[in-house]
Amino acid sequence: MTSWTERYLAAALRSIPEPKRADVERELRSSIADAVEERVAAGEDRLAAERVVLEGLGDPALLAAAYTGRPAYLIGPELFPLYRRFVPRLIAIVVPIAAVVLMGAQLLGGGTYADAVAAGIGGAVSVAIQIAFWTTVTFVFLERAESAREARTEIVATGRWTVDMLPEPSAARVTAGESVGEVVTVLITIGGLLFLRNLSGANDASGAAIQLFAPALTDFWFPVLIAVLAALAVLQVMVFVVGRWTMMLAVGHAVLQAAFAVPIVVLALNGTLINPAFAEHVGWPPLAEGDGPVMLAVAVGTTLVNGWEIVSTFRRARRAQRAGPFIGASPRSA
Repeated sequence: MTSWTERYLAAALRSIPEPKRADVERELRSSIADAVEERVAAGEDRLAAERVVLEGLGDPALLAAAYTGRPAYLIGPELFPLYRRFVPRLIAIVVPIAAVVLMGAQLLGGGTYADAVAAGIGGAVSVAIQIAFWTTVTFVFLERAESAREARTEIVATGRWTVDMLPEPSAARVTAGESVGEVVTVLITIGGLLFLRNLSGANDASGAAIQLFAPALTDFWFPVLIAVLAALAVLQVMVFVVGRWTMMLAVGHAVLQAAFAVPIVVLALNGTLINPAFAEHVGWPPLAEGDGPVMLAVAVGTTLVNGWEIVSTFRRARRAQRAGPFIGASPRSA
């Protein structure tokens, strides 16, 4: 049976370049033998001494890495903090934009609304994976390639930590998770509108589908509402890049919230939100009437929800303003 020492040397030398292998083997073999003999001379059993010495040296792969100077990690401690900051922010900015673009391309190409939603979600996941993979590959190359040493030094110097990168208090700072959640909510809302646009629960006497929503909504206002929602998604990305809500961003948010809510409230109160033919078909004409309970509830609910969104955003902007301006570079800078 091969001794533990021989097995240990074989495992360690496997990763040593050929020109250095003989020297490293002599050094390791000599140091192991000396340590074992020292313990045996102290009265310890030879096998037990050999085991203790080898376990004291540790994993042979790590020992070989120490001899060769090769890192035993993909991304080292100099680059990893920059990598950890960079990847989530890149994903939070690029993925929502990619999802909106893919959905729009699918619709312009004649695809159905379900196809557009599927393309947006699937494309967003694919883009996120690609960003994470290729960014990781780039950082690994910078870590290991000798030709990238100068670039690595410059990147580390550029991305070095300073007090300007200290995060805002939680009440003012906008996190990546919060921004992603807001953008995903907007995308889900867009998907819901696209799904509901041609929703029909019955056919008329000629066999034509009776749509749930009135033509005034589906023909003109649906594209407008979707454009407003897309602008809200872009605004959320801008807030994330800035790092917090500012008064200017809060004003823009309020304008977009009003642009979304006002048409819905007006259409509901005018009785042009729900298709009257659909309400007649289901046997409840008040469903589409502007002074009916359903449309009044829609108007009040939309006003309260969007009003609260506006108020809460201005409150966050005020808290961020009281916290004081960022010193120097933005905390989102890498």
